Amino acid sequence: MQISELHVGDAYTNQEIVDTFKCGNMGGLRRSKQTNTLVIFVKHGQCYHADEWRDGVLNFTGMGKVGDQSINYSQNKTLAESRSSGIGLHLFESFEPGNYIYSGEVELSAEPFEAIEPGKDGRDRVVIKFPLKLKQ
Repeated sequence: MQISELHVGDAYTNQEIVDTFKCGNMGGLRRSKQTNTLVIFVKHGQCYHADEWRDGVLNFTGMGKVGDQSINYSQNKTLAESRSSGIGLHLFESFEPGNYIYSGEVELSAEPFEAIEPGKDGRDRVVIKFPLKLKQ
């Protein structure tokens, strides 16, 4: 399957996403240099991250499960620089394990910002929030 064949609202398996985007099979941010894309996963109610839609903007929590996050760390940097790099950002949302709904292509709607949230270990830490909106 080609990226252009994905349909917003349709469900895809992890393997279908990996095969389509030529990306890794784990993590909430998966970069593919081969397809020049960054695949973003939001697991509603299945994860400790507080990713939420508000007024058409998804405040997505960056990479890093424990300790303070950095905007310059791994795919956080890729996402932060996405407006100037030309990388395609594609969002999948999951409401049950193993079922990923394609939400479409997204873009940063504002500058990333810091917030305080608990990590996987329950301790408060600084996280990077990326405001994303669906691309028109």
